Amino acid sequence: MHSKLFTNKQSVLLVKALVALSALLFSALAQAHFPTLSCQLVDESATKLFCEAGYSDASLAGVVDLQVLSYDDELLSTVTTAADGTAELVMPEGEFYIKFDPGHESPAEFDYSEL
Repeated sequence: MHSKLFTNKQSVLLVKALVALSALLFSALAQAHFPTLSCQLVDESATKLFCEAGYSDASLAGVVDLQVLSYDDELLSTVTTAADGTAELVMPEGEFYIKFDPGHESPAEFDYSEL
């Protein structure tokens, strides 16, 4: 006589449990991570900045563009980061901020007043 491993009711419960577990695992993978941008002075003459673009899960941004903007939102320059999300740039004169906009989240900004 052939015996079943699970009854029909147990099979249905098992399938439901597997679907729920899969949904939980995939939702954890799909959680949004917001962009981050940090900058610091490189030298004591205060002319160069070192910036690092990344995400809140500590992953690196990779090769991305950082926009350097005046307070009037005039584009002063664009800097492309290295593969590790870092860039070195010459500090512009006057008030400015740097923006990292990955396009799928709100952009990260660094204001010169944070130095």
